[in-house]
Amino acid sequence: MIDIHNNKPVNPNDLSYDQMLENLQGNILKGHGRNFTSHLLIRFYKNNRISAMEWIRNFSERVTSCKEQIKETAMYKKHGISGNIFMGFYITGEGYSFINKEDPEKLYIKTMKTADLGDPPVEKWEEGYSEEIHAMILIADDNQEILERETLVIKNEIVKFSDIVKIEKGNVIRNDEGEGIEHFGYADGISQPLFFKVEMDEYDNKYENIRNFNPSFPLAQVLVPDFFVDNDNAFGSYFVFRKLEQDVKGFKKQERNIAEKMNLEDDEIVGAAIVGRFEDGTPHALSEKDGIIDHLTNNFNYVQNKPGQCPFLNHIRAVNERDKESRSMIMARRGIPYGIPSEEGEHTYYKEKKGLLFMSFQSSIEKQFEAAQRRANEKSDPIIGQKVPYTAQASCFGKDSETGEVQLQNFVTVKGGEYFFAPSLYYLKNIKIN
Repeated sequence: MIDIHNNKPVNPNDLSYDQMLENLQGNILKGHGRNFTSHLLIRFYKNNRISAMEWIRNFSERVTSCKEQIKETAMYKKHGISGNIFMGFYITGEGYSFINKEDPEKLYIKTMKTADLGDPPVEKWEEGYSEEIHAMILIADDNQEILERETLVIKNEIVKFSDIVKIEKGNVIRNDEGEGIEHFGYADGISQPLFFKVEMDEYDNKYENIRNFNPSFPLAQVLVPDFFVDNDNAFGSYFVFRKLEQDVKGFKKQERNIAEKMNLEDDEIVGAAIVGRFEDGTPHALSEKDGIIDHLTNNFNYVQNKPGQCPFLNHIRAVNERDKESRSMIMARRGIPYGIPSEEGEHTYYKEKKGLLFMSFQSSIEKQFEAAQRRANEKSDPIIGQKVPYTAQASCFGKDSETGEVQLQNFVTVKGGEYFFAPSLYYLKNIKIN
């Protein structure tokens, strides 16, 4: 049996992990890396349960395993060959109740609709999210045309036994250096838990074995035994999906107004204080300017009372203080932006609604995602915190306290979401049809 609490990074060549990686869905231990995604949120028809279960069992053959993903990653690094279209399948508590005829509360999967996160009322969520959702199908590829064709194929298959409650489309956006960013313009997805030996070897070689922050985590950070199968090599992960709309124009206007009030030479100093990194990824805790050589570093900790580390105004610090308590909350984040930016003047603005499809894998939604969100609320995180407005002291922007304080607004709005479980492929392939 695999010891998921072992702190030793996983070596995929170790045959003792072979069955576990073959049974585990991809994208959990390492992001799938595709540029375009479709997310189909569905609800099964109660009077066509057998057809739904037959389809799930057949579809499991198309779901990408972690083992397959590892092979594709190696081929891409060695030969530049892109992997096949990526597929994932996630089930809500209500979905399990439909499939297994079990009380969803027994599955430890509650619903985001009743979570105490300070979110807008459910009736203000986008259409579809307030409805009962049973499952989500993730489709991803680097070729948008291939993705659209496969999405249409699957849509035509599932309409026979389910309603499509919502479809979301994700697309990676990049800066001039080719690095993935979110719509406010900041390098994103930098601080991630690492599970594989090759990743930790690269990290230690880069920093000459000096770990100011240790990104290595045991599998138990994101995995739990699949509770519906009797198989020591079958694991799954709790999955959070959350649509966050970003008001980019409002955020940039706020930056400008604060910079003028504080007599700052650059708007980006304001953004760096709010986000915790400059747009290129440079940590505000390490530099008061962007452009340091190792700008995408995750190898740092916070030192109390040092400039650039305001504890009451800093998104990345609010959700990860880099201490023991924060470490227990760290998730494998797999978010992707939605909406295409258009250039307009000095900044990037948008003609339609844009934002982030936040996704994360964890071993406990309550102890990781919900704890991190509540911490963001308590710490007045102006990015994902749900308490507005925020009062920020001048010292947070590197100015003397005599300069005063400013009011900050939140320009990220929750539009809906749900909690899921990513079951093992062993479970999906062996669903009992009755």
